[in-house]
Amino acid sequence: MSGRAEKEETLRRLIAELRLMQSSAETLQQRLELLKTMEAELRIAESALKTLREMREGTPILIPIGGGAYIDARLGEVNRVIMGVGADVSVEMKPEKALENITDRLEEVERTSKVVEQQLRQLLTQIEIHQEGISRLAAELRGGAGVRET
Repeated sequence: MSGRAEKEETLRRLIAELRLMQSSAETLQQRLELLKTMEAELRIAESALKTLREMREGTPILIPIGGGAYIDARLGEVNRVIMGVGADVSVEMKPEKALENITDRLEEVERTSKVVEQQLRQLLTQIEIHQEGISRLAAELRGGAGVRET
């Protein structure tokens, strides 16, 4: 195989690798967005539980039912929380235990987010290196377009 043919083959390989890395980066970005959404929801739940613990029974509250609509209600005794644990399974627990569970889940989501962010940064660095290599190799091939090796 000639030097030019080897460079062309290397260029094709680098481009294929770049596409795979870009696809992986997109997947990591989507995962990170999902983790950020989960974190925001857990923080809302944490805040709501902390607030409800301090409120008295009979306190007027508005319950959101979606679409900007609310039900005017009064707070009952807050002695149990029903938590979704996955696969359409829910568990009933005391507010303190629910708050502890939410805090644990928040910590896990934060740890996972940091790992995914680090993986994404590393992958973006590799993408940049590959792009530079592709540009350099493409420039070499363009520069030698009129020259044939014998």
